[in-house]
Amino acid sequence: MTPERPLVDKHILVTRPRGQAGSFIDKIEAAGGMVHFVPLIAFRSFADRRERDRLQQLCTYDWIILTSKNGVDFFFKRLEEMGAARTTIKARFAAIGTETAAVLKGYGFQADYIPKKFSADQFAKEIKEGSFEAKKVLIPKGNLARTLIAEALRREGMIADEWIVYETYFPEEEKKHLVDLLQTEKTDVITFTSPSSVRHFMKAVEEAGSHTIGQTVVACIGPVTKKEADHFGFHTPICPDVYTSESLAEAIIRYFRKEEE
Repeated sequence: MTPERPLVDKHILVTRPRGQAGSFIDKIEAAGGMVHFVPLIAFRSFADRRERDRLQQLCTYDWIILTSKNGVDFFFKRLEEMGAARTTIKARFAAIGTETAAVLKGYGFQADYIPKKFSADQFAKEIKEGSFEAKKVLIPKGNLARTLIAEALRREGMIADEWIVYETYFPEEEKKHLVDLLQTEKTDVITFTSPSSVRHFMKAVEEAGSHTIGQTVVACIGPVTKKEADHFGFHTPICPDVYTSESLAEAIIRYFRKEEE
């Protein structure tokens, strides 16, 4: 082990969805870590019963708030699937986090507002403080996303419509993979990037009757995910102040670097 490679001999379980884990895994491996990749959540397009209304009113919104990279991708996917042109969008965009804003830019739109901290709680706080103002807002989201931002907008007298554009599910084929891994391999760190990944992890472990987790260190991308992990009694000392996968990888590296000092 060297200061540049503090994760040598450390086994890191990555539960991030397929297609979203590449750069995170690269940083862990560059620091010497051994990655075990078991995606515990997956996403698919969702046909919201209100989506025709949302589409018809698309040109009436002055802001669209996107809370995740998935929200961006599936919002534009639903527009395409429903035959709606992007040119019908007259609204400005707000995005939670630089990663979400970067994905939005790939579709040709700029995020004109990003909260100081990359979380719905921070956005709701800034709405209450008057930092963000709008007349009518659309919030494309996943089926498990909280209603916190919409409620904060409504309390301040703004119109807020939510549109479920994707749903989260547990890829069943990964369940056996996870249990086999926990029973046969040493795991030094379990990483979680959403509350649903924590719940799916526990579901697989409980169904298999596996109790091999012990005092494994858990790393969570942000406080909402950490709260869910804490609820299940995990040891969760790693949670970065900036809620991105890059910051999570850096926090894991710092944690083990300090252990060796």
